[in-house]
Amino acid sequence: MEAMVRLSDDQLRQYDERGYVVLTGLFSDEEVTLLREEADLLQTEQRGHPEANTYEKNGRIRAAWAMEIDSPAYAAACRDPRVLEPVGQLLGGPEIYLLQSRLNYKVAFEGDVFQWHQDYASWEQDGVPDGDDHKVLTVLIMLDDTDEANGPLRFVPGSHKEGLIRPEYDEATTSYALHVVPDPAVSRLALANGVFANVGPAGTVAIFSGNLVHGSTANRSAHGRRNAYFAFNRLDNAPTITQSRRKTANAYIANYDPKPLAVLDEPVLPGLAAAGRSR
Repeated sequence: MEAMVRLSDDQLRQYDERGYVVLTGLFSDEEVTLLREEADLLQTEQRGHPEANTYEKNGRIRAAWAMEIDSPAYAAACRDPRVLEPVGQLLGGPEIYLLQSRLNYKVAFEGDVFQWHQDYASWEQDGVPDGDDHKVLTVLIMLDDTDEANGPLRFVPGSHKEGLIRPEYDEATTSYALHVVPDPAVSRLALANGVFANVGPAGTVAIFSGNLVHGSTANRSAHGRRNAYFAFNRLDNAPTITQSRRKTANAYIANYDPKPLAVLDEPVLPGLAAAGRSR
């Protein structure tokens, strides 16, 4: 795996036009296996901060927040040059920090939906001043092979150009209350622009704008689907408050002690994977 990834001019234009760019081949099978093993541990009471996990209505794991505080592998992944170099290109400078991280689990047969939403609708409640495409964004790492059956993340291309769409607060659909994009707006945008499904092999990476409309269907297949997310923000766009305004928020939902991330000189994950353990 190459130690550095630079987005091409075409990829930079794609991000601006569509609101996302998809990258393949960044992580080796061994590295992805390590991240999957860590995901198995993070969903248990054995992680250092089990209170950072949230659960479905049926009691199954839904998300593990702030993975990097309990996992050297995820702490290395968010500082990996293969991640931070393209993020730096898009955000326009070295003063970047980790705003939020989470690992979403879609358990086989039971993983619930994520309604259509924009991440910035929630980040605004966390105090982030600006959702501009070049100030705050998310990096997704697919931990499992993903197809149409196991609930892939779906994007509405170009929807980020709408800016923040005034959301509705949905406390009923799932166990996790979420600021969602109203159905009429989703229908209008999807009819105009279509829908892109993030299907592909484990290790696929997507970088997408905080204003991009996205969501996922339930997993009704026999195969689980886990995605790791790192949200990166510019330091000059850090929250202006010290506690989220969300009605339901745990202490791990946003970083209120922002410090610039130092890019690792070279990837650490290969060494951790070769050692067969991350602690």
